[in-house]
Amino acid sequence: MRTKVNVRLAREAAKNLLPPPVSIIDGTGTGHAVRTCCLTSSGGVSRLEVSLVVDEATAARFARTCRWASMWRRRVAPGILAVAGLILLIAVVDVVVDRPHLLSVALVLTLALTAFSLAGKLSLRLVRSRHHPKLDRDGGVVIRDIDRGAVELWADLNPRGAIEILG
Repeated sequence: MRTKVNVRLAREAAKNLLPPPVSIIDGTGTGHAVRTCCLTSSGGVSRLEVSLVVDEATAARFARTCRWASMWRRRVAPGILAVAGLILLIAVVDVVVDRPHLLSVALVLTLALTAFSLAGKLSLRLVRSRHHPKLDRDGGVVIRDIDRGAVELWADLNPRGAIEILG
């Protein structure tokens, strides 16, 4: 029998679930209960929060991921759109006034913006814990690679059907 499993929490019950009495990472009683955001499939942050018991390092990663993903969505993404609009404006001006050097500027800005966007998204992925709760397509919350014993204790504390072991 596997000692690590994936679980799915029913969305309507997820925010009200009692956290397990032990760490979901390793099943020990040395964890801290934390409320963390759930990530969306696009890498954004949902408003739904889940209470989990994790070690200090994982709790810090959860908080950092939620903070950075929120900042990306609220500040960086609009900035990227503004720069993309500027690039489009430069390209239109190039077509209208026939200045070939403007097209070169637009191309360099496009490459720089693409590199910045890819590096930012990669950084967000690297900071994220593999245990971070994530919304699935059906609206449930999936948490990967957690201790089977912790899940069984957790399921016993909460209403039947709120926590489903995926395997």
